[in-house]
Amino acid sequence: MQGELRILKLATGEEIVGNVVEKNGIAYRIENPCVLGIMMGPNGKANLQMQPMLIFSEQKVVELNRSHIVYDVSVAIEIQNKYNEIYGSGIVLPKTQGIIS
Repeated sequence: MQGELRILKLATGEEIVGNVVEKNGIAYRIENPCVLGIMMGPNGKANLQMQPMLIFSEQKVVELNRSHIVYDVSVAIEIQNKYNEIYGSGIVLPKTQGIIS
């Protein structure tokens, strides 16, 4: 399935990232959803944590009721790169693009 990588904030407070493969008036269908989190590393710096939402299921697509979604936003390059390490091609994109002088 082809979808658009998006971050969704749920009414429960969780933030998830996944490929939105379908949106309609009632639900979102999300392929390979991951729960996002922040964890403090031993050096005191915050680290992004990404854990598959469906870790105890062989199912790859989840349907979420649209009324449970607080917001739907685009992803930052760092999130896209981390997600691609898990589910994608493994290709990592540069943070900024520009002309080298």
